[in-house]
Amino acid sequence: MKKHTGFGRRLVRTLVPSLLSVLILLAAVARAGEGGAPPKDFRSWAHSKSTVVADKSNPLHGFHNQYVNQVALPTLRKGGEYKDGAVFVDSVNAIEEKNGIYVPGPKAKTLVMIKSRKAESTGGWVFQAFDPAPKAMKIDPVKNCFECHESGAKESGFVFHKYAE
Repeated sequence: MKKHTGFGRRLVRTLVPSLLSVLILLAAVARAGEGGAPPKDFRSWAHSKSTVVADKSNPLHGFHNQYVNQVALPTLRKGGEYKDGAVFVDSVNAIEEKNGIYVPGPKAKTLVMIKSRKAESTGGWVFQAFDPAPKAMKIDPVKNCFECHESGAKESGFVFHKYAE
């Protein structure tokens, strides 16, 4: 019977967790491309920005709260190229007026961007949209998302916003 060497054991201990991480990432990206659902825990991620799109004719009309996962956060803060697995979630609420103050109304949609070099036609990003249920909305990721990101945010890795402290 052959004895395992210390090197072989270390190699297995190193490779197995790495391979599992890659498989989990690939499964998440594959699921994301099929519609899936927004990440359940995104509200516990870093809140990177809030914006309001006031133009009612704009398909992005509403209050936007944007969140970023731990893979994307260092690049958002310091710049550079986003790694596969970087995720941005944009939680959008309707705009309501109460007593002269504009406030977030009911949930309108959730928008998700997932970095995946496999998404070649959209600059390496998977784009998704979900209704309040959250059920996947049918979108054309090139026409509805990437064309705007390409024309307005190409120099920042197709990400529009900068990190706001």
